[in-house]
Amino acid sequence: MGHAYRAVGWNRQKRIYDTTLALGIGLCVALFMALTFAANPLVTAETLLIRAFAASAFVLLHVILSIGPLCRLDARFLPLLYNRRHLGVAMFVLALAHGVLAFVQFHALGVISPLESLLTSDGGPGTIPFQPLGAAALAVLFLMAATSHDFWLRNLTPPTWKALHMAVYVAYALIVLHVAFGFLQANTSPYLLAATAAGALGLFGLHLVAAQRERTTDRAEQLARGAWIDVGDVASIPDGRAKTVSIAGERVAIFRYGEKLSALSSVCRHQNGPLGEGRVVDGCVVCPWHGYQYRPHDGRSPEPFTERVPTFRVRVEGARVLVDPRPLPPGTAVEPAHVATQTQHDERELYVGYLPQSPPRQARFTRGVVLALFAACLAVVSLAALAQTPLRAGQFEFGVVREFRGVLASAPHPQLRVQRPGGGVSSYLLVAPGKHGADAFVREFDGRGVTLRGSLVHSGGRTLVELEPGSIALADVSIDASRTHDLGRVTLRGEIVDSKCHLGVMTPGERRTHRACAQLCIRGGIPPLFWVEDERGDVQRLLLVGANGEAVNERVLELVGLPLEIEGVVSQLDDWLVLSADPAAYRRIEKGER
Repeated sequence: MGHAYRAVGWNRQKRIYDTTLALGIGLCVALFMALTFAANPLVTAETLLIRAFAASAFVLLHVILSIGPLCRLDARFLPLLYNRRHLGVAMFVLALAHGVLAFVQFHALGVISPLESLLTSDGGPGTIPFQPLGAAALAVLFLMAATSHDFWLRNLTPPTWKALHMAVYVAYALIVLHVAFGFLQANTSPYLLAATAAGALGLFGLHLVAAQRERTTDRAEQLARGAWIDVGDVASIPDGRAKTVSIAGERVAIFRYGEKLSALSSVCRHQNGPLGEGRVVDGCVVCPWHGYQYRPHDGRSPEPFTERVPTFRVRVEGARVLVDPRPLPPGTAVEPAHVATQTQHDERELYVGYLPQSPPRQARFTRGVVLALFAACLAVVSLAALAQTPLRAGQFEFGVVREFRGVLASAPHPQLRVQRPGGGVSSYLLVAPGKHGADAFVREFDGRGVTLRGSLVHSGGRTLVELEPGSIALADVSIDASRTHDLGRVTLRGEIVDSKCHLGVMTPGERRTHRACAQLCIRGGIPPLFWVEDERGDVQRLLLVGANGEAVNERVLELVGLPLEIEGVVSQLDDWLVLSADPAAYRRIEKGER
């Protein structure tokens, strides 16, 4: 305890706490990545990290929000509460890593600023933009992490600091919505939905039980005699300890020390710690969180310290203890009530957070709780990894540059027509680096033989090349004229995706979580595909164009990533199927129709 701001030093307990925390986080992240990779070997590293950090942060947030009510139900959980801020900062770092990776992955390298993309690319008819919800939650968590140090507690004052950090429940609500309208839309496993719902309901129930336990003490007001509240029998207050009751919404600790009783606010001035869980040591009430001390009869810290808490008048009638519910100004001296009844001294161990050693029984209990939390967190992370929707095959030869020869065609989208060794022609869609189409690079070479360099992206027999800018050169190449023929009119159900990510640059490159990125890619000129998957898992990818064969990028942006029904004409263009239809006639499929 100090009378001025000073840094809190490290001790043995802090090192054990933080080492255990780092080990737990490392195991959760590693386990999630290992299980996800085992089930989906082609998953991209970015997706692995984004999801691993998100799952670990979400699980850790549930642990953090459980500690408070558990401590109100059983004081043996208090050692977990002492360094809960370390948990909060660690959780924020995980969430920040998830957010930064997702921000760069989905919103950078496009034709609009990443921030504009974040705020505008995830909307659309009948959809809730889940990424701005996550960004808002991250902003709240940043504010809390940035003010977690004792310096801010001292300067903001404990009530303001406490009110600010209650915003964690706002962040939790935003995160649940972020998960519900994002990850759970792309991963529809009932186990993931059940786990998310169980976590939210479990936290709500735990807080409700803890609040109900405190609220029941308010019923003592029914026994009021005039302005005084009967808080129980003298024998119910152990010597050296306190009985904590809730009077008119305020926690009051009635301490017994020898033959005296004094009542004072149970809220420590340092971090709103629970004074009622402390003990009278050497004539002073010791807060179990950080060892702040107060004299029980006047609520003042011993000199030279200046902290003060409100006091209450207390008296004894027979064997009953009565408290005046009207608090006195902090530091007001009150004559203690005297008792003659003998009571057994409370032998429970007192754990004070700054001490280097935890009492033996408390240490055994804490170790058991930590092991149980380890097991629960690892089990939930394993469930989250294994219950993910299987990812489709796709590959991006990142960093591998090849040379290609063929004839360029610019309509409806840039493509390189290549003669296959065994006969026939393949068309490789061409795109530029980042989230940009290749129109500007190929326009002057339309219909001419060229060589070019780039990196392959391919999946399911469909190929795309990320063009190396400036690598196109004229060459003596000739290809048979494009042979196209109609295959008839069809009605198909599927989803609009961007060809670059979907064919392998990102895995997954479709569904709700990828919608904002797909919109940004298509906005930048990357060819849109219509992805159709039947009940057996068979997939068709059709190049999407307008009714007259024109590009439709700007006209389909609001419908990207949504379940659609399209009626149009399918034609064969080299080895691609092309779906021609007027975007105005696309029909959104409602949930009841799926």
